[in-house]
Amino acid sequence: MAALVSIGGFNFPEPSAYNGTTATIVDSARNVQGRVIGTVVRHDVAKVELSWKYLTAYQWSQILSLFSSSFYNEVTFLNQVTNSYDTRTMYVSDRNAAMWRRNPNTGEVMGYTNCSLSLIEV
Repeated sequence: MAALVSIGGFNFPEPSAYNGTTATIVDSARNVQGRVIGTVVRHDVAKVELSWKYLTAYQWSQILSLFSSSFYNEVTFLNQVTNSYDTRTMYVSDRNAAMWRRNPNTGEVMGYTNCSLSLIEV
C-alpha cells in the first residue's frame, strides 16, 4: 500500500486524518453596481492537511526535518480530484504538536499527541 503522502522518498506515517482542499484562485472585485467582476487565475490548487493522534518523538522529528533545509518540496499525495497520486511543489505551514510525556529517568521526550501540518501548493 502506498503512503498517502511522501516527500523525497520519505513516506509519512499513516495519518489519523487526511483532509484535501482544492481551490480555484480568482482575481475579483465588485463594480459600482455591486456585482462581482472576476477572472480565474488558476484552477485546482491543492492543500493537504494531515494530523496524527500520536507520533513518537523520532517520527515527529523525521517529519519536521524535511522542512528545515528547503521551503519548497516535491510532495506526492493522493489527489482528491483525480483519485490518483500526484506530485506537486508545496510548502509547509504551521506544524503543531503537544508533548505526550517525558522519560522520568532521562528527561527525554517520548512522543507527541495531536500532531498536525498543512502542505500547500505553490
